[in-house]
Amino acid sequence: MINALESNVTSVDLKKYAGKWYVVACIPTEFDKSRNYICEDYKLVRGGKVEIETSYFEDNSRIETVSSAIAFPDKTSHYVRWKVQYVRPFKSDYVVEELAEDYSYAVVGHPERKFLYIMNRSGRMPESTFIDLLTLCGKKGYDLTQLRKVAQ
Repeated sequence: MINALESNVTSVDLKKYAGKWYVVACIPTEFDKSRNYICEDYKLVRGGKVEIETSYFEDNSRIETVSSAIAFPDKTSHYVRWKVQYVRPFKSDYVVEELAEDYSYAVVGHPERKFLYIMNRSGRMPESTFIDLLTLCGKKGYDLTQLRKVAQ
């Protein structure tokens, strides 16, 4: 059970954060409203950057699409805040809102609550954990009426 009062990410270990993440639910951006089976692979690269490879299927498509981005974790925030660049020269702000101690799930959002991603390592999440995370996100000001579960 997650305690909403104690759940506060103060640092992210990039080596533990690296690897595959499956998007379980999201408040999507314009770019990913119709995406399902979303999997993100985070790889550490030189200079403290993180390469993100995202694979997904658009609704009603059998063709997998893969896109790449580069992330710039902010060392001064202990890697909790990131800038992510999908298209040069534009960068988007990311915040690691929640993170399991064992790095089995993560919640990534935006400082202005524009988007939200609930992710884990398997694509399946216990309903009780999911509900606890939704409660935390609601308390942080995210509009959960915009949230959609992502097919995995």
